[in-house]
Amino acid sequence: MTRLTRKFARVCCVATSAMILGAAVAPLVAQRGNASPRPRGTDKSDQDATSMTAAERAAATSVLDEIYSVFEKIPELARPRGFEVERNVAVGLAFPVVNERGVVTYGFGLWFYAPSKAATFGEGSPCIVVSVNKASGSHQGIVDQLDSAGRGHYIEQDVGVPKPGSTIVYEGLRWDEPNADRRPGYVIFTTGGRSPWIPITREQHLQALIFAAGGKNGETEREVKAALEKTAYEEWIAGGAERKKVRDAAVATRTRTQGSAAGDELRKELEQTERDVTAQLKAGDAEDRAQRQGALANRYVDQLRAQLAALTPAQRAAPATVGASGATANAGDPQSHRLLTPDPEFWRARKSRVEVHGIQVVMTPTFFCANPAVRAALERVYETLDWAALRRIVDRPW
Repeated sequence: MTRLTRKFARVCCVATSAMILGAAVAPLVAQRGNASPRPRGTDKSDQDATSMTAAERAAATSVLDEIYSVFEKIPELARPRGFEVERNVAVGLAFPVVNERGVVTYGFGLWFYAPSKAATFGEGSPCIVVSVNKASGSHQGIVDQLDSAGRGHYIEQDVGVPKPGSTIVYEGLRWDEPNADRRPGYVIFTTGGRSPWIPITREQHLQALIFAAGGKNGETEREVKAALEKTAYEEWIAGGAERKKVRDAAVATRTRTQGSAAGDELRKELEQTERDVTAQLKAGDAEDRAQRQGALANRYVDQLRAQLAALTPAQRAAPATVGASGATANAGDPQSHRLLTPDPEFWRARKSRVEVHGIQVVMTPTFFCANPAVRAALERVYETLDWAALRRIVDRPW
């Protein structure tokens, strides 16, 4: 594939619906080891979430308080040593994250500062993030497009060892050696133990790639095609009249401010530059045209359509899987991973927009979280947290 082909081959639409935690700050665990409860109603997010009703904010805050009470029972969080912990809360922001089925995402992050917030000038890391109703699977490694319905397609991560009551664990965390895997680990609880994501088929995957490459109603495809049809030399010639206007204006300004001799000198310089560039582009026009014609004949979107057309009905309906490089792989490949998308029916609001459909706990042992004291605390949380208590919260009827 030529450089020009690569340049125009693909236009990707990257979607992220990640929740912004830490927009409103409310310390829940006192610094330097002095635990104190959060005064209710003091979160900035309580005032910012203007598009949520008072009842919704109260219900969401109650859920977060209950979840947090599970974490504050861990001694390493209640009485931190060698670091400080602060809870940042975002309960529905001014423009809350609401999925297509009307369910609101909210949650909190535990920020760690090692050895202290003052010593790091306020720089810390959200080593533990809890999200309620996070429909997006962006944590799993989003594929670089949305489908035509606006849903992201996600590469499923490696499945880890379950925690009590968990629906699934996507685990990169390991504590058994200093150089162990340091990817984030995800523990997910859902109502009824039902997966919040569903597999997509090979046909759906290819259709999403075609949509990403071609754009809505083929707009991107037409733009790329138009850009490839005219060479750089042809574009340069087409802009000749406009460039002459710019040159003439520059010469007139120079003549007015510095005299006619200076103006004539500038005109000669600009006209020589015009001739030089014209000659260079004309010399390379044949090669440029050949590259563009090759790109037009081998457009990425056309290749995708050909792949889809070559599939049998059974192959179209088969689950989509990708290998380590992101390319399509056979389901039996040990390096293959499924492609998932949010299950719209799972996320349908039943009685309330803030009712709990799922709880996701993310632990990330990097940046400030890699501090030895913080790492040890995270390990204790991961191993000793009452995970079953989170199961009880998601199973509670609303």
